[in-house]
Amino acid sequence: MQDAFERAIREPRFFEEVREPSAWLRTAVSRRAISRLRRRQVWARLLPGLYEPPREYDDAVVDLRRALEALPAQQRAAVVLRYYADADYDEIARAIDVEASSVGPILTRARSKLREALQWHTTTAS
Repeated sequence: MQDAFERAIREPRFFEEVREPSAWLRTAVSRRAISRLRRRQVWARLLPGLYEPPREYDDAVVDLRRALEALPAQQRAAVVLRYYADADYDEIARAIDVEASSVGPILTRARSKLREALQWHTTTAS
């Protein structure tokens, strides 16, 4: 519900244009809940293979897994969708609820954090 109220507040003419705010709120909350359920279904299909290392794995796979888990949720989602699900920027933007123009910077920050984490693991393992 908070997301719906936020959207309403951001619209300067919301109360002038919406005749029945309570009906709008119910619809907005329902749609948001459905979107979240759909996202969970996508994650349920994507994550089991990603977060379960293969039976025979090397340290690099474990390090990458740990580095991914350490990312903030939004960055982790963007990385998984881009590099494991081969999603384009528009699909990623819809999935993580951001503008398409924000996906590039999110991925850049995520790759930077992954690079740092993996370099740290490499230097400490040597």
